[in-house]
Amino acid sequence: MNLPTIYQIRVKDHIDDEWAEWFAPLQIANGSNGEATFTGPVRDQAELHGLINKVFNLNLTLLAVNRIIDPSE
Repeated sequence: MNLPTIYQIRVKDHIDDEWAEWFAPLQIANGSNGEATFTGPVRDQAELHGLINKVFNLNLTLLAVNRIIDPSE
């Protein structure tokens, strides 16, 4: 059984609680630099593509997508 990979998706601007529900179960952190970071498990490339489509559909500016190799680091 493959475990989901942890990803971080960073976007420009903060995300409010209403939009945060669209990205569950990812955790959202609004940074002091005006950016938001979504972090959490992604099962496969299709799910990752769906998350990136949500970013596009909400007209957010995608800044980065990073796979987290070891979440404990």
